[in-house]
Amino acid sequence: MKRIYLTLAAIVLLAQPVYAGGFQVGEMATRAAGMGSAFTAVADDASAAWFNPAGTVFMDSNQAMLGGDVIMTNNKFSTNASNPYPVPVSVDAASKTLFVPHGYLTYRWAGTKLGASLGINSPFGLETDWPTTSPFASYFTFSRINMVMVNPSIAYQISDKLSIAAGVDYANAYKLNLNSTIQDQSGNGDGWGGNVSLLYKGNGFNLGITYRSRIKIGISGNATAEGNLALLGAGTSSLNTSITLPDQVNVGLAVMPNAQWLLSLDVDWVNWKTFDALNITYGSATYRTALAGLQSGVGATPTGSTNLPMNWKATVAFRLGAEWKYSKRARVRFGFVYDPTPINAADFAAAIPGNDRQLYSIGYGYDITPATTLDLGYDYVHFDNRNQTQSPGTPPGAPASLQNGNYKGYVNLIMASVDTRF
Repeated sequence: MKRIYLTLAAIVLLAQPVYAGGFQVGEMATRAAGMGSAFTAVADDASAAWFNPAGTVFMDSNQAMLGGDVIMTNNKFSTNASNPYPVPVSVDAASKTLFVPHGYLTYRWAGTKLGASLGINSPFGLETDWPTTSPFASYFTFSRINMVMVNPSIAYQISDKLSIAAGVDYANAYKLNLNSTIQDQSGNGDGWGGNVSLLYKGNGFNLGITYRSRIKIGISGNATAEGNLALLGAGTSSLNTSITLPDQVNVGLAVMPNAQWLLSLDVDWVNWKTFDALNITYGSATYRTALAGLQSGVGATPTGSTNLPMNWKATVAFRLGAEWKYSKRARVRFGFVYDPTPINAADFAAAIPGNDRQLYSIGYGYDITPATTLDLGYDYVHFDNRNQTQSPGTPPGAPASLQNGNYKGYVNLIMASVDTRF
């Protein structure tokens, strides 16, 4: 068991996640992702460790799952009439091919009503890499959040139909960057939260609900002056900031009209109001003085810190999924997701894509042996075009329109995992 845990931890630490709604990654297991990740009320394989740990006690075997997503991104920007840049500009963000692994374990003690689970994954992440030729390069070029979540839980079967679970969420943001042509900033940190979940199994249907708490992550790191800030003698400095991951509620319904079909629906509430600002303070007085001088030069309030208002709003995403068991050993899956952006027009920042998204998914599962299943899947994520006309200045008070323009993009995801029952 210890060897399996260490293997899961090592592989997930290699992750380089990419954004979904806000900077959340919803596709955390191959089978579930093939069903649009509408899995809160399904929770009948090892990925229940993430989607709904209360499902652990209804399983007739212990399970382990290893898998991951290969994510290929494409983002484009072009100026519009509200951008005062002297000539029309169109730029592409660097295309990325990223790997987001996941690993899960579920265990039920024989002859008892107790179960346990462990999930290790990367449900939050971000990576955008705009060229230094973009109009907003003095605000943002390279932005990254690499994070791993470790989630152990305990489940208890209250009755033949109802179970409950509770657990701990540990988030380690081990690699963060917020760079521009005037400074490179990096840091890391961690934080703790918790979760509770319920699963009710009726006649031909399941109901599930999972709550995850917010997690505040304190971040420390370093800043290095570039460009005009370096010319003012800023040099380098330590930095401190924090981000708060949102609390969320996932409510799911699964319907089994017959032995061949499984239909599912999830409604996910994500409280992105926790991401109200990104305020970075610097330990070096020399660095603060130089930054304040640069801010004065662009008409901003000379704070000597980096203050980015976010003012995000809570969102509700809808997920639909279906699985058809067309033979004894094989299944196909379909899914659809509508996931709105939490980012207001007045607080938009190019560092974090702010487009509504629709996701279309297909999947396939095959029982290699009675105890081992291979799952494959593909998702296409379409980002609605965002015609941005109200971009704020960075820092506040600076010219407020160099980020204005048309943002569009898409993501391709290829997924695979192996689930073993023992």
